[in-house]
Amino acid sequence: MSDIIPGSLSVSNDVIADIAGYAAMSCYGVVGMAEQQQGVESMRLLPGQRLRKGVLVSATENGLQLDLHIVLESGVNMKSVCQNLASSVSFTLSEIAQINPANLKIAIHIDALKSRG
Repeated sequence: MSDIIPGSLSVSNDVIADIAGYAAMSCYGVVGMAEQQQGVESMRLLPGQRLRKGVLVSATENGLQLDLHIVLESGVNMKSVCQNLASSVSFTLSEIAQINPANLKIAIHIDALKSRG
């Protein structure tokens, strides 16, 4: 049995980005997170400890906006992977950070396709 502890929970944007990045990496078809290089028309695949750089978190009047920059595996059904990804990130943020999915807007940007091999 759990006791209710009065107070509020405050989660930083970096923690939200980390949670979203790790949730994204657990989805089938997602090869990695991508970092946009400023002023350059290219992207960089991020190592596991820097996933938050592929997630932009911003507050809006309706809640939170997450922009996920991902690299997908070549040949996967992009629509299905993106739907699963949005659902997984939303669920994980709800469970871990207590963020109401109704107050969360997720935009997925496919920055590259890559073979797993």
